[in-house]
Amino acid sequence: MSRILKDSTFFQKGQLPVYLYYTGFSGDLGFHSHEFSEIAIMFNGNAVYETDYSRENISRGDVLVIPPGGLHRYREEKNVELMNIIFHFEQLNIPAHDICRNPGYVPLFGIDPAFCHRQKFYPKFKLPQPVLNTVKTILLSAYELQKTQTQGALLALYGAFLQVIPLLLAHYSPAIQSHPLPLPEKFQDTVNYMLKNYRHELNIAQLAKRASMSQSTFIRTFKKSLGKTPLQYLLTLRLEAAREFLRNGCAVSEAAEKAGFKDSSYFSRLFRKHLNEQPRRWKQR
Repeated sequence: MSRILKDSTFFQKGQLPVYLYYTGFSGDLGFHSHEFSEIAIMFNGNAVYETDYSRENISRGDVLVIPPGGLHRYREEKNVELMNIIFHFEQLNIPAHDICRNPGYVPLFGIDPAFCHRQKFYPKFKLPQPVLNTVKTILLSAYELQKTQTQGALLALYGAFLQVIPLLLAHYSPAIQSHPLPLPEKFQDTVNYMLKNYRHELNIAQLAKRASMSQSTFIRTFKKSLGKTPLQYLLTLRLEAAREFLRNGCAVSEAAEKAGFKDSSYFSRLFRKHLNEQPRRWKQR
């Protein structure tokens, strides 16, 4: 039977939903999953990385992305230094409106566990040595402060996470671009169109026509490439935009309207459903 790692083990209620777990050996855990997202970075060594879908060798520089509920374990570990960033991205006060435009956003921070199960894979890529050194310096410094639990430790941890995000995004994107099955140009143009016009009325028929696809092919291609349906992706863009407007001082109704929601009550229900908090409370916090 696999073990499930709980939120309560790592996150204190109401505090920062980011935690660093630094280890040289993970074999004792066996097959396990967790309630949070995890990005594991191999600072050094070699191991065999097993999931419920695959078994492969990993080494220094490899970055592994495991969504909530993802079964995995490490075996045959040799000289391993592994930093695990565990987090709930949707609960963080991060200016994600621009981040979600990056091709690496969904695979790294917004991936749908159900999508992973359908495709039978978890994202994986490699950092070049100079970038790995930078990431290691940032995270180990924050990890040492996290251990002290002194004043300012959480701020340092939060700052380290913010510094690492663009480095990971920058080096996951090329992995997408080099995919053996490149996406049709008109499809990519349609995704860009959604990014620029998310506030306006958009429907599947209109978007599929723009991509020169049937509606069923468009939806299937969208889910395969981005892990979400077009409407789920559009909702993500609008919610992230609304968070940005709230952060910049807009009232809830104004933020909803600016982000493309016609009904502020409906917006509040969606916000609570996807971000586990009412928008007014989120803004105050």
